[in-house]
Amino acid sequence: MLAMAGLAACRAPLPPAERRWREGRQQAIAAALAEAGKPAVTLRYYPYDTAYRFRTVIAPVSPPEALHIPTSSGAVRPAHRVGRVRLPLPGGEATLALYALDDVQATLPDHLFLPFRDAGAGGETYGAGRYVEVERLPGGVVEIDLNRAYNPDCAYGLAAQCPITPDENTLRVAVAAGELIPPAH
Repeated sequence: MLAMAGLAACRAPLPPAERRWREGRQQAIAAALAEAGKPAVTLRYYPYDTAYRFRTVIAPVSPPEALHIPTSSGAVRPAHRVGRVRLPLPGGEATLALYALDDVQATLPDHLFLPFRDAGAGGETYGAGRYVEVERLPGGVVEIDLNRAYNPDCAYGLAAQCPITPDENTLRVAVAAGELIPPAH
């Protein structure tokens, strides 16, 4: 136990932007749980690691391919596969599909949806997978920071139509970054 305390003390502090992001995420989940009358939880994360932050170019799917992504409620969400990205993960290279969810395109036309399930799913990470926001940068470049991978609302028992990670975004390697499996799972 003393060794674990020593390791925690040796960790570098979180970058300020990451600390703010995690605090905002904690507040959002706490508010949603309180509104739903559910007990509060403390979100847990892997240690921050710059090896899981990437800038890459999208290999577009042209024309975008229409598909229906099943959700946790049994419904489906219409979407389009718009491209793929290759990420040199610490455990090996991965290719992940990026999607545009049709039901959010009117209000968020540049939004890209990136769900993924890693080899730790069901153990250290949520079994149905996690999501990560994709930031568009100039010149067709995107930034993907897996330190900000988060669990869907369904992982916390919140009523939602959480898209289930398509099989093509299931990785053979563990992604030791981002949000860990919720307590009591």
